[in-house]
Amino acid sequence: MRMPIPFFISLGMFVIMTFLSLGLWSALPAASASLFALPAAMLLATAIFFIVPMINPNALNHQGRYALIWLAVIFALTIGHGLIIRQALFALAAAHPA
Repeated sequence: MRMPIPFFISLGMFVIMTFLSLGLWSALPAASASLFALPAAMLLATAIFFIVPMINPNALNHQGRYALIWLAVIFALTIGHGLIIRQALFALAAAHPA
């Protein structure tokens, strides 16, 4: 089975999101598990999108649409994680005023 491009994008975004979360988690005094919620959701979404065609080959009847939906989910999770990271950075700045 050929690995689709969204698979590699998903894994890359998962790694980036995880490292960002780890970096902020260690810097925040009261770090929250919410930093890791969306990287976990990204991993779950990647697994689901990767496994569904194995279970139901008809899912790939419209490969372009399938890839577009997969990329839209990745994009939405990435935006959500970016907002969480932004809020964590604001909290970090408030905890350590210049």
